[in-house]
Amino acid sequence: MKLKLVDLKKYGFVAEPRYYFYGWSHFGKILARESVAKKLIEAKKNLPKGYNFKIWDCKRSRTTQLLMLDSFRRRLKISHPTFSEKKIEELVWTFGAKPVKKVERLDVHRNGGSLDLTIIDKSGQELYMGTEFDDLSKKAALDYFEKKKKLNLLEREAQKNRRLIKRVMKKTGFINYPPEWWHWSYEN
Repeated sequence: MKLKLVDLKKYGFVAEPRYYFYGWSHFGKILARESVAKKLIEAKKNLPKGYNFKIWDCKRSRTTQLLMLDSFRRRLKISHPTFSEKKIEELVWTFGAKPVKKVERLDVHRNGGSLDLTIIDKSGQELYMGTEFDDLSKKAALDYFEKKKKLNLLEREAQKNRRLIKRVMKKTGFINYPPEWWHWSYEN
């Protein structure tokens, strides 16, 4: 399957290729399928004036995927020292896709159809979302703050900002992966 990939920075988005900075990728650009880039331009029009998307990842190689999964596994073992290997693996597969050799679906990172992103304000500051990118906890779920009963001030801010990203991305046809507020896919 031949895909037309484009550099998202050339479309006016802020690119921060995290996995390149971590040394997991040798490619410092963030590439997406052209149809994804066009949909993201459409989504940007629904953001408040002067706001933009900061993109951490899109097209990802199998090697990068394997290195990311190894990192997740190590982090989860440290965070949950009493968890069995089986439970750790379940969590790894919650936050990362299995690195198959041949990928058929369009709406995945390996084919440039999934984006890891956030929203930045007029001054270039990331909106507070309640967790960092690639957080491996239940708090990373898009609707985490919707289900929590009592929210403090920061949690209300995160809830408001997650509602914004959800509204903007869904309105444009992107689909969220529920355990990760930052992960959005587009199939067509």
